[in-house]
Amino acid sequence: MKDKGIKFETLRKPKLIRNLVILFMITFIGSAIYFKTSSAKYQTTQVIPIINTKVVNKPWWTLNITKDNEQTTIKSSGTIENNEYIFESYAIPEGYDIGNVTCTRRDNNVPEEEITLTNESNKIKITDNSKKRGTICEVTIRELLNHKILADNTLQNENPDFSKTSCLKGFNTTNHSEGDCGVEENGLYKAEDDYGTTYYYRGSINNNWVKFGQDSNGQDIWWRIIRINGNGTARLIYAGVGNLKEVSSQEGYFMNNYGINKQTYSFLSNNYTYNQAEYAGYMYTEGQDKGFDNNSEAKTQIDEWYKTNLNEETYLIDGATGFCGDRSRVIGVGIGSNETNFGAYGRLVSNKQPSYICPDKINDLYTTPLDTNDGNKKLKYPVGMITADEVAFAGGVNQKNNYGYWLYTGSSYWNLSPFNFNNGSLYMFALDIFGNLLPGFVNDNGGIRPVVNLKAGVTIADGGNGTINNPYLIEIYE
Repeated sequence: MKDKGIKFETLRKPKLIRNLVILFMITFIGSAIYFKTSSAKYQTTQVIPIINTKVVNKPWWTLNITKDNEQTTIKSSGTIENNEYIFESYAIPEGYDIGNVTCTRRDNNVPEEEITLTNESNKIKITDNSKKRGTICEVTIRELLNHKILADNTLQNENPDFSKTSCLKGFNTTNHSEGDCGVEENGLYKAEDDYGTTYYYRGSINNNWVKFGQDSNGQDIWWRIIRINGNGTARLIYAGVGNLKEVSSQEGYFMNNYGINKQTYSFLSNNYTYNQAEYAGYMYTEGQDKGFDNNSEAKTQIDEWYKTNLNEETYLIDGATGFCGDRSRVIGVGIGSNETNFGAYGRLVSNKQPSYICPDKINDLYTTPLDTNDGNKKLKYPVGMITADEVAFAGGVNQKNNYGYWLYTGSSYWNLSPFNFNNGSLYMFALDIFGNLLPGFVNDNGGIRPVVNLKAGVTIADGGNGTINNPYLIEIYE
């Protein structure tokens, strides 16, 4: 029987060559596919990220943040909506805020009106109308002035004795041989004002110096902090310009001139005789107890000084926080030739109990005409004067000399508070050359020291501690 197994056919030569060629091509293509596939992961790692970094994933904004000389870099990520973004990865500490900001794109400065950075619940929020990627911003985080003041001072808890002068013990005896200070109450104290809890400086202190602004001659303007108002704003009193002459004894440093322009002014113009009670105050109207038709000479001088020297820094000054020119009465009606004792007379002469509460906010709390504030809205500029009550909180007492507390300058200067109208003469409170809180006849001459309220969000440059040699420096935004 013939074999039925598999038959093998011997290929002819032409077919053999063709099949070998086909086999070679299949092998070559397969090898190429294998090597291409096995090397794909290296191509992905080396090439694709470079393309994405330049085109796809380039951040909209990069912030280089500097706080206390340490720098942190953060970038935007994820979806951007409405040209706004909140950087969740960085928290602004309590008591700090955004200071100076400079932004660039492709090495060109970005206009301020195009991009803004704001503090949104202690997060940095950026608003950018350019619709362009690649903005880099240099951002400083600065400490708030009001926070720094509280951090630098120990709050005193005792209740002050306002019937006695306050300064360092031994100061008056050693330097003037006129008796010692009444009480040694020196430091930062608290009370209530029209806005909440206020923190004020009392007695012999030397750590409330501030340098803020420049006058029309380019000289630095010096101030001293009266208090932190209840709304967080900081109230400053003018203390001179340029390189202050230091007059030191123990811990006292004093301004050695009258005030603005280093000269004196009458509180009311010398061109008139003020023989009626209604002329009392920062503004007045004849025949009304609380009018506003006329400016006092003091207000005229302060407004002119502000317009000339501080108008460009108005964005840092609060116009809603008022100055209380209290025209309330404890005796009299405040009009005509009748004897009148005004409210501060009752508090400081009779009772020795000063107050930061303004009795009549509608008429006597001087503020600028903002929609959001209280007060009479009669100020053109956000500047006023120190009140007699603020002098008493600081350590001054009616008819008692005090050479040792921080408001003493060796020169006399006016206060905002009316004293009384008596025997045809009108008087305002003033400090004399002995640091005494007493009445000044409105046609006499005295120095004028402007007072401003810095906004609660004002920040300071790093390093200051409030001393005259290392004052708090208010950050000015260019």
